[in-house]
Amino acid sequence: MSPDQPTSIEHLNSAPGGDGTGMASLALGSGAFLVLGSLPVLPYLVLLALPLGVAAVVSGVRALRRGVVAPSGRVASVAGITLGSLGVLGWVGLMVLWYLVAQAVNG
Repeated sequence: MSPDQPTSIEHLNSAPGGDGTGMASLALGSGAFLVLGSLPVLPYLVLLALPLGVAAVVSGVRALRRGVVAPSGRVASVAGITLGSLGVLGWVGLMVLWYLVAQAVNG
């Protein structure tokens, strides 16, 4: 892959005209939020909520800083940032709960 070739995230985040769309942030944020719902079925999949959430927030902030032109792009970026943040907060909450249960069982 050459240095001037966009990565998959950059490709998702740019429209044919070159304007940032914020769709990468929305996709990553949705993934981070939906992964939390997998807790009863696949508990270790929840660990993906942290990196997906952080990536969603970073991608959304980058898109907004670059100046997303379309209002729908701004909405997608803000929604991605929000869902990514909820994914990170959910992950933190689950880790605290996991720690507290382990302390109660062991002590």
